[in-house]
Amino acid sequence: MTDHDVDLRYLNRLLVDKMRVKRRPVAITYCADGPPAGYESVNVVACAIVNHAEQGRRVYIDAQHHDCWVGQYHLGWLPDASEFIKNGEYLTMAQAFFTTEGARCNKAQSYSLPEGSIKALAAAPLDDVPEGVQVDLLICICDAQRAMQIAGAASVREGTFPHGELGPSACASIFAAPWHTQNSVFAIGDGGGRMHNKVAPGELFISIPRHHFRYIVELVEHFQIDPVKMRQLIMPSYASE
Repeated sequence: MTDHDVDLRYLNRLLVDKMRVKRRPVAITYCADGPPAGYESVNVVACAIVNHAEQGRRVYIDAQHHDCWVGQYHLGWLPDASEFIKNGEYLTMAQAFFTTEGARCNKAQSYSLPEGSIKALAAAPLDDVPEGVQVDLLICICDAQRAMQIAGAASVREGTFPHGELGPSACASIFAAPWHTQNSVFAIGDGGGRMHNKVAPGELFISIPRHHFRYIVELVEHFQIDPVKMRQLIMPSYASE
């Protein structure tokens, strides 16, 4: 199976019916030439397009349609960003627990898409992507158990551990981090990102690049565990009984 052979509807069924994720998986598209046909613009914070797609909508944001300067910055649409955004000064002004140095380091260590690399960012339900639209990321909000399995699928098939994020803005973690690392990402998200996506205390984000989709399929199709044999193999106390 190659990256392009993965049937998105089949992948969705595996996630929903076999892995039993409780929230609708979302397909994200990096749009180099503008939004795809059939997607509507929304004036929301960048990360909230995930929640809109969970509700069954096909939506996009771009430099003209958005509601968050931080999201614009991390998506590469704010080339002349002021120190207010680049150094995280807004964090210290709105959240008293941030120090100036803490905010500066937060932004310095956060991923952003290269300036001008995309013209729009689109989201749709994974099982309702229009024919011909390239899907670059799978994003799902789920519990830690499923995050371990889905984001870790590549680790058990090719040995690549997923990349973890705790601290950056959700938009930086789920949209920009996979681009730069070319890896599956699991992320806690920031307070705003969790709020706008209605993330429960026991949930987190996972963001999977297209070239890892097939590993999720392979994981589910080959999923089998023999707990007795595992104990015999690795537990001296069990093997000696």
